Amino acid sequence: MGHGIAQHRQRPVFKNQVYTVLRIWRNYSHHDYGLERIIRLFLASIQFLTLGLYIKHIAGKLGSTARKMSIEVYVLAKMIFPLVAIKLHWTDQFWVLILVNYFLFETVIYVTSLIFISDASRESVQPRRSLALLFINFFEILLDFAFMYIYFENITPGFFTRELEGGIDAIYFSFVTAATVGYGDIAPAIPFAKKLVITQITLTFVFVGLFLNYFSNLLQRVHHVDTDNLYKKTRHKDKK
Repeated sequence: MGHGIAQHRQRPVFKNQVYTVLRIWRNYSHHDYGLERIIRLFLASIQFLTLGLYIKHIAGKLGSTARKMSIEVYVLAKMIFPLVAIKLHWTDQFWVLILVNYFLFETVIYVTSLIFISDASRESVQPRRSLALLFINFFEILLDFAFMYIYFENITPGFFTRELEGGIDAIYFSFVTAATVGYGDIAPAIPFAKKLVITQITLTFVFVGLFLNYFSNLLQRVHHVDTDNLYKKTRHKDKK
């Protein structure tokens, strides 16, 4: 799920990921040390546990377009899955909770990897496409927490100050929590509920901070690329 701009020769996904780990380990492009290097190595290595990497690897055999399309379908599916689970009343199914948490974990790893290790990867994706995927990732996180709220409310008496009236209440509370509005009509009532809310707020702040950082960097890169292309076209016309 790389998000660079420079064009490079496409290589197999697993081979590229191994290359990324080695590039970070040997400090080829980003001379980091200590904690930063440990975080970068962790993020590069943990990718081998993500389903997205395997989807890219399989679809990549059909070409770069198939690889991109498969990832887009997968990202959309991850966002829709908690909605489907709520609609089908799977809110008491433990396997669904495990899957939702896995998707959440994968998304958090993916987003933080954009900031910390995108320079080490040689994959290239259009910046505007990357931003669109980030928006989908953000809504996926909100819906993942909505499912968790209704799941734990179903199995834990007194989880909230009042019972959730269906999935819409869970989605509403998740969005309100992410926005840190705090209307007070629904509130966590037990310590575990409060910890879950704190976790979502923390992830939201981290996501927004990383997103703004990544967005500003992408705007600068796109501006430079557009300026260079315009300059080249102008010179080409002048030569004619």
